[in-house]
Amino acid sequence: MGYVKLKKAGGDFDLLSAEGVAAVKLDTSTTPDSIKVSYFGAAVHECVIVPAADLVQADVTALNGAIGNIGGGSGMINVDLSQVVSEVTFS
Repeated sequence: MGYVKLKKAGGDFDLLSAEGVAAVKLDTSTTPDSIKVSYFGAAVHECVIVPAADLVQADVTALNGAIGNIGGGSGMINVDLSQVVSEVTFS
């Protein structure tokens, strides 16, 4: 299984699964603007990437590129977002 490495402050990081991704979208209804990643499955699962400050559409493009690069492989691939990540929530 492949993962995208999301940088956090202080050298920490969170992992985002690159498997079964249905959609990656910028969510400007949150403060700060975040990215929602939806996954295929029996039920719709969503992961919300909450940044230290607003993320932008270029971050969505970078994340999609990282998911595409891992493409069914295993291991981790870095993604350079415009902000560090404060937290990642999954529901």
